[in-house]
This record gives sequence, structure tokens and C-alpha cells, in this order.
Amino acid sequence: LFSIILLFVGAIGDVDVCPGESMRYGDAKCNHDSTHRVCAKLVDENTMDPLTWGSAGDFWMITGQKQWQWDQDIINEPNAGDSWCICMWAFANLISKVGCDNIHIRCPSTDVSYVLDRYDDYGHDLTAAHECLKNTCPAS
Repeated sequence: LFSIILLFVGAIGDVDVCPGESMRYGDAKCNHDSTHRVCAKLVDENTMDPLTWGSAGDFWMITGQKQWQWDQDIINEPNAGDSWCICMWAFANLISKVGCDNIHIRCPSTDVSYVLDRYDDYGHDLTAAHECLKNTCPAS
């Protein structure tokens, strides 16, 4: 019975490291708390500048978080990269503002099954996020 439980627990929410995510959870994965489940690319991997999400600007501009812009945390060690685990509600909000075609996520590092099992996140409807994930990450 113990082996079955371990197998089941290991299969839930197993995602790749989100390159750029801090070590706030110990392993830089987007599968720990109840909201930060989407690994979004926030920095251009070539220029290391904030990545533009359509004509609306970068992630921090669109989500109203410009004053807390943490791109330097993303591009520096210990897990240097271009991405960060963002809230499901922020992901849904981004889709409503820029459309699914303009989002930048890392499917293997996003807890797709967890997001698809949730209907809302802090009062934000996740229907658009579900449709976008199904189209963007069909194999996940």
C-alpha cells in the first residue's frame, strides 16, 4: 500500500524546473502552493530585457507589478533563466489582455493538470486559461 501511495504522490504535479524561478520552494518548480503553477517566460533569453507580450508591454506592465519588477532575480544565480512561476489568476488575466497567441509559457515546467482541475483562482475565472493551455500545451 505504501508503494502505491508513493507512486501516486510522485505522479501528481511532477513538472520540470522553471529556469529563473527562485529557490523559495527549494527546487524552483511550479508545483508547490495553490496558485503559482504557471512557468511564464518573462525575460528575453537573448537580450535579458523584459519580454514583450503583444502590444500591451511586458508582464510587469500588464499585471501592474512594474514597481516590483524582479527580472534581475530571474537572470541571476542560483537558477539563472528567463522564467518565473506566476499565479494562475495572473495567467488568466494576461490571456484576457493580450490573447493566447501572445503568451510565453514553458509547458513542461507548468503544472498543466493542476490548472485544468481548478475553476477559479482568487475569484478569477480560469476558463480562458484552460482553453489556452489545451491549445498551447496539448501533450502536457
